[in-house]
Formats: sequence, structure tokens, C-alpha cells
Amino acid sequence: MMDVDNVIEMHDSWLAVNSIVGCTNGCKYCFLQATNDNLARPRVKATAKDAIKFLFMSKFYDPKIPICLLPNTDPFLNSTNISYTKECLSLLEQHHVSNPVVLITKCLIPEDFINYLSELDKKGLKIIIYLSLSGLGKEYEPNINVTDIELNFRNLRTRGIRVIHYYRPFIPENSSSDSIKKVLDFVNDYTDVSLICGLKVKEDFIDNLKFWDVTSTKRKACLDSLSVWPKSAYDYFFQDYTHPQNVFQINVCALAQTLKQPCTQFYGTLECKKYNHCSEEQRSRCALAKQNMNKNIGKELFKLLNKLGKFNDKIVIEQKDSEIILKNVDLTVGELSYLTYLLGYKISIPKKSENDNYFNSALSNAKPLIVK
Repeated sequence: MMDVDNVIEMHDSWLAVNSIVGCTNGCKYCFLQATNDNLARPRVKATAKDAIKFLFMSKFYDPKIPICLLPNTDPFLNSTNISYTKECLSLLEQHHVSNPVVLITKCLIPEDFINYLSELDKKGLKIIIYLSLSGLGKEYEPNINVTDIELNFRNLRTRGIRVIHYYRPFIPENSSSDSIKKVLDFVNDYTDVSLICGLKVKEDFIDNLKFWDVTSTKRKACLDSLSVWPKSAYDYFFQDYTHPQNVFQINVCALAQTLKQPCTQFYGTLECKKYNHCSEEQRSRCALAKQNMNKNIGKELFKLLNKLGKFNDKIVIEQKDSEIILKNVDLTVGELSYLTYLLGYKISIPKKSENDNYFNSALSNAKPLIVK
């Protein structure tokens, strides 16, 4: 019998509704290779009605936390996925959720669906579309039509739908300054926010990534990293970056700027200072909000840890700049994300738990691996 935890997962950026699994896009870097679902017909694990019911039943559900629909497939992959996505959005609108709602796609979004998104936006549902445009060709994304993605940018901008450019993964083939500038020049006409990411890896699919030898020659370093970056791409963004596009390695911050909301969780942290190029308006927004926050959150932190069943009397709390580091407690990245959203501070642990199968995260203090 399907239950909440089989469908609803807390990730480091949002609460994911994973009620459909499988994709036929066949991208060579896809994490679905871990379960052989990267070239598989999508399978429905729960009806849309049950999936949304499970969402509200989840111990992680809170109006402050964004919801991501169907990240283990593409919501616009086929007509079945499109109808299912529409039903989920309709149910969320009926519940009058205040959560931001995220959809991630590399497929063409039909014009009638964009009209539907516009209607939902007028009703107050905060929808953000992540459009993946990597600058990689058919060798890596064999079933992706770049023209369709570019059309999405134009159509969504015309209807005023919020868009974040999902710029990933960076591997040697798309990491020259000319390649990067070409992509940024295009997307900057339609959105001023890009989420940038190197190659994300996990133990359960790293051996499938034969296209970049670093995954075998520096396997452990790759697995310990936040993501793996070619030095040329990393230098483009973090050595005298001059392009007008705002770029973020921290997704929570990219969401906040797009929604014109402060991101107190990461303001003043290493990630804020080193990994993001956000607007001056956004930095001012964050600074003001952080200044007015309650700094004594210990009581609320312990209350939430108790709710998660993770409180113990040996927990050590260290405050470093704008970050709260917890020791002697076994927390997943998802649980850290939940605490981070609800408390408004970056809540982290020194290193990811060995029992946590999620990707490395800034919340587990992972750092980028930069490869020459």
C-alpha cells in the first residue's frame, strides 16, 4: 500500500511530490539512472488526488515551504503527465495554498496550459517554472528539442509567468566562456535569474556517468562534493563576473529573488557571499529582514527537533556567522531543509549522514569540486 513517505519527499529546496516516476528524455547525466527510470515510460505511483492528500499529511508540509510537482519525471513529457499536472494544480488552487509551486521541464509547454497557468496566477497561486537550457547537444540530451525550450521562454514571458533558468550541468563540453555567454544572453531577455549547477552525483548512479573521466579518477571527491565543476565554467561565474544575469548556486536564494521575498536562511553565510550573484535590491531585502529576525531560536529549534523525533540531550549547537551548526544529531538533508525554512536560519550539520541517500547539500556543508 502506498503511503506518504513513498510519494512526498523533503529535498533541500522544496517539498517534492514524486507520484510519477520515469522519463523518456534520456539525458546522459540524469539521476533516474539510479533506478533505471531514465529511459522508462512514466509510472503513476498515486492518483493526483491521493498525492495532494499525502502532501498535506506529510510531517514536512508547511505553507512556508515551496512545493515541487513531479521532479522524478517531466510534467510536460506527454499528454498523461500534462493532464495529471493540471489536476494537481487544480487541487492546490482549491485548497488556496500560499506555497510557491514549482514545475521543472525540458519539454514544450502547450499554449493552452500556459493560459491555464496565467489563470491560476490571477487566482493567487504562485507558480514558478524552471526551464532547463544547458547548451549541451544531442549527445547528452538525445530527446530534447532546444527550439521548444526557447519557445517556452518566449511564451511564458508573454503571459507574465515566473521563470527561473535552470542551467545545469556544467561539464567540459558546455563550459567555455563563449558557450556560457551565448546561453546567458538568450535567457536574460526572458528572466533575470539562473540557477547554476555543476554535475551532481550520487553513489547509486555515478558509475553511469562515463562521459567525464573525473567521476572515476576522482570518484570519492566527486561523491563528497556539492557538485563537480569544470574550472573554466566556475571561473566564468566566480572570477570577475560581469554578465547582467543574476546567477545562484543556492536554489532557495534563486526562488526568493524570483518571488521578491527575503532569503534570511542564507543571508550572510558563506554561500550568500561566495556562491550567488543576486541583485542589490535582493540583498537589501534580505539584510532588512535578517536584521529584524528573532535571534533566540533555541526553544523553537528543540521543539521542531522533537516533532521530527530527533531531539536528544547530547545535541551541541554552534553558531558561526549566520549559520547554526548542529552536532551529535542524525539529521537528513530534508530534515535540515525543513528546519532551515521554518526557523529562517541556515541549519546545518558538519557532514551528511551515511544513511541519507539524498544529494550532498550546502546544509551538510558540502563544497563544489573544481576540476581543471
